[in-house]
Amino acid sequence: MSRRFSNRQLYQARNHIPIRHVIETLLAIPSETLEGVFRFGCPLCAGWHTAVNADTNLSRCFHCGRNFNAIDLCMIVKQMNFVDSVEFLIDHRRRLPPAESKPATAKDVIALNPKRAPLKKPVAVHEILAGLIGNGLHEESNTTRKETASASPTPNEIAELERLVHDLSQILQRLKNSHHLK
Repeated sequence: MSRRFSNRQLYQARNHIPIRHVIETLLAIPSETLEGVFRFGCPLCAGWHTAVNADTNLSRCFHCGRNFNAIDLCMIVKQMNFVDSVEFLIDHRRRLPPAESKPATAKDVIALNPKRAPLKKPVAVHEILAGLIGNGLHEESNTTRKETASASPTPNEIAELERLVHDLSQILQRLKNSHHLK
């Protein structure tokens, strides 16, 4: 049985839509900010002793002791199964303006392929994208590298590449700013 979602798709559904946006806007879970602390009503126990961690993109209810990621919250609040929840989040992420989507960091790029060895020399962006088309976007299919290279990209693959290019350009800009390169 083939997997329905790639690791990249699952990672993006869980981590690239800020959890606070999921709670406040996407799922309209009752929430408030008191004294600078964001709280929301737990969808399981209705307790308000909750918190979000923007760095890990997780939320927690200290009353019932549950942790939630974006997929968990969709499954509970919208009463969807796992597959429908992931599709819902992926679809929503595609429609988000780039400023509202959580930008990728160097850590995110490494997390997509943790077995990859560090680069020993600079690599052109087109080489990175060619590797993504050849390996990442077609990882769920059984096509060979030759068949993949000759196939036309689907609209979903093109949208994914556009988002990757945007994320890579943000990372590049941050690297330039941190090293004061022009």
